[in-house]
Amino acid sequence: RANVRGSSGYGRKFRYANYGDWGGGDFQDLMSGVDHVIGLGIVDSERMGVMGWSYGGFMTAWTITQTDRFRAASVGAGVTNLVSFTGTADIPGFLPDYFGGEFWGHLETYINHSPIAHVTGVKTPTLIQHGERDERVPLSQGLELYNALKRQKCPTQMVIYPRMPHSIDEPRLLLDCMRGNVEWFEKHVRRN
Repeated sequence: RANVRGSSGYGRKFRYANYGDWGGGDFQDLMSGVDHVIGLGIVDSERMGVMGWSYGGFMTAWTITQTDRFRAASVGAGVTNLVSFTGTADIPGFLPDYFGGEFWGHLETYINHSPIAHVTGVKTPTLIQHGERDERVPLSQGLELYNALKRQKCPTQMVIYPRMPHSIDEPRLLLDCMRGNVEWFEKHVRRN
């Protein structure tokens, strides 16, 4: 659980250190954290999984497009396509603030930082979980990744939680979400 650049709690400079650079320095921070715990001898580098929700879901989607170090992944309500996200989310000004302008003026930057643009050849078994009524990160973001992985014959599963917004807040559905993650990693990380 590395605290990557762009997160809060370490001052303004650290908070804004990932502006215009989603998937850059933040990804390096995560991999440094992974290498650190491997070096401590508390992680088996051959049996690792990666998961996250929201921005963590973005980072998970990004990670599987950048490395095959992880035996399984779980993407929860993650942004996968910065262009289509900007056009469908309830916060259309969010990414223009991060990337210095609208996507039509910075198309190459938006595409270069979109996991979906790097999805070719992904083989990491990936569980995708998303709320049906998510307006923050619309369901279409998860569907884009799911369909891209499925079409490449990458082991993937998508679970859409009915009625749920950006977070899963019904206890029964939250339990299903957590169990789904445990089962996914049990199958792809622990048993193999």
